[in-house]
Amino acid sequence: MHALISGRRVAYDFGRPREGSPVIAFVHGLAASKEAWGLAEKRVSDRFGVLRYDLRGHGASEGLDEPCPRSDLARDLIALLDWLAISDVVLVGHSAGGVVAMQTAVDFPERVAGLVLVGTASACNDRTADWYAATAECARREGGAAAMKAMGVRDGNVRVPDGRTFAHVALAMRSLNQNPLTDCLRMVRIPTLVIVGEKDFLGVGGSVILSRTIPGAQLEIRPGRGHGVHVEEPEWLGDRIATFVSQHCDPRSAQ
Repeated sequence: MHALISGRRVAYDFGRPREGSPVIAFVHGLAASKEAWGLAEKRVSDRFGVLRYDLRGHGASEGLDEPCPRSDLARDLIALLDWLAISDVVLVGHSAGGVVAMQTAVDFPERVAGLVLVGTASACNDRTADWYAATAECARREGGAAAMKAMGVRDGNVRVPDGRTFAHVALAMRSLNQNPLTDCLRMVRIPTLVIVGEKDFLGVGGSVILSRTIPGAQLEIRPGRGHGVHVEEPEWLGDRIATFVSQHCDPRSAQ
């Protein structure tokens, strides 16, 4: 399915919730697509509404060759929620998708009922910022396939992102170096679960900071897992999300 957002086609899948149940919206990371959530999403779709969508220039969503601050990515998501007449969601974001989820919670707090943040961070150091810049330049000059190769992502079943749009999204992530989200997150007062793999190549420090910054946030470090917990352990992740949402974000549980 596609929505028309600011003249661009945005690809999404939406399973409408049973009456009164929350909607869980999944946000993928760089060089991925909504399909990345497949098995994890299936573990929650029988109990909650589920929305998956492709970021601009990723999957089957159209690209846009212009700078996109992080807040633009948040507005893309809010416009999709408006298109679907969804009042609020629990956001599940992986890596760059986690940044989009956090930015949305900061910019549009009334639209976010909870957060599940997987392998992500609210800031990046100089080394990571340089990596984002180099990957963005690779994508701009050589295309999305080259950027995926630089990231070590196999393009077997993954649709190659639009190179120029990818570059702008990567630079939006780079902005965490000079303009981190950390201080803004102190004002986020919604149920939050932070999950990170023990062997995540980004380290667990960023997730620890999130858990200490967002009031009441829970932290779970998965032993032996890397950056892609949603791919390495999708059934566990889906069940963990379902439990978290049931206990903390589902108004029916208070009845």
